[in-house]
Amino acid sequence: MAKKNKPEEPTILNIDEVYTKSEQFVDKNRKPLTFGISGLAIAILAVLGYQSFIVAPAEASAEEASWKAESYFEMDSLDLAAFGDGYDAGLEEIMLNEPGTAAGQRAAYRMGIFHRDAGAYDEAIAAFEQVNFDDDVVGVLSIGNMGDCYVELGDYSEALSHFESAASKASSGLAETVLAPMFLFKAAIVQIELGDSKGAKGNLDQIVSDYPKSQQFSSAKGLAISLTK
Repeated sequence: MAKKNKPEEPTILNIDEVYTKSEQFVDKNRKPLTFGISGLAIAILAVLGYQSFIVAPAEASAEEASWKAESYFEMDSLDLAAFGDGYDAGLEEIMLNEPGTAAGQRAAYRMGIFHRDAGAYDEAIAAFEQVNFDDDVVGVLSIGNMGDCYVELGDYSEALSHFESAASKASSGLAETVLAPMFLFKAAIVQIELGDSKGAKGNLDQIVSDYPKSQQFSSAKGLAISLTK
């Protein structure tokens, strides 16, 4: 007679074995996770609120304040552009009062140009320093313009540093083919003034090899040849 198999013992369900590790983690840490997610949500809402209720109105206000000064600048009414007309703010006021806005950045750049053209080079440098240097065009031009100011002040080492910095930043920007060779050429001229012919030739050769369609190509090629003689 065949032996009867013993009835299987009822299986005791082990909850921990059924849960996945992530489910166990969530279950055990539900309270801190809830607080963490809530905190993240609050942070996101705070950023969105800041953008909507602080940044956007500030940008709009700055744009409204700057249009008249910028109009004067475009018309070459430079004193009115810089200091206002008695009714509307000038670029200097906008630069000082709206430093974190796009209008404030434009005002700083234009004030730099205003002071540079007036021969007030220290004031021009101070204005250009207010510009966001991360900008592909205005940032690069601000650094390069500071180089021009340092040339006028006779500080060729600072001028060289700014020209090379402007060329380097331009090389990864949207206006590379125009700005990079321009500032490489300026850097080379300053290096010649400093007696660094080798460094100057290196920058000139870079223009010749990398920017053959630039306005500086012919001058760079001729000057590089003259430095080998």
